Amino acid sequence: MEEIFKRLLPEIAQIKQVASEGKTICWEAYDASGAVLGYAFAQDVPESLDFPGAEEMDKYRVFGVVDAKDYKIIKIDIAIHPEGPEEPWTMDITEPEFEKQFTGLTVTEINLSPDGKIDAISEATLSSTWVTNAIREKVEEIIVKTKK
Repeated sequence: MEEIFKRLLPEIAQIKQVASEGKTICWEAYDASGAVLGYAFAQDVPESLDFPGAEEMDKYRVFGVVDAKDYKIIKIDIAIHPEGPEEPWTMDITEPEFEKQFTGLTVTEINLSPDGKIDAISEATLSSTWVTNAIREKVEEIIVKTKK
């Protein structure tokens, strides 16, 4: 994991797991001086697909880093999940144009427009919704588990 997070934020020198009830919530990310840079996370989207035809739905893996002060998104990387379909419905969700929309946003801004600041991908509204909701919910969880 550390290498993935360092690719997102090269200043990361070390990470430390943050867990609750035996489940990894995120990783505290530290710079070379030992200062906390933020919180790194990994999230499968959707976490489960429990309905008929679900095996054909796109599945994603999201990696991200939020800052430790305001919990704003520093960087997001969205990839097709290794267990996803061989022929994804759309690759647009994994493109930098979609990912960049999250940079600098707080948890209250991470919603599809008009309620938030994320524009859905045309013809991939369901995937856009899943990814956006998963990122917002993960940031909410990080805030609850790490806010001091």
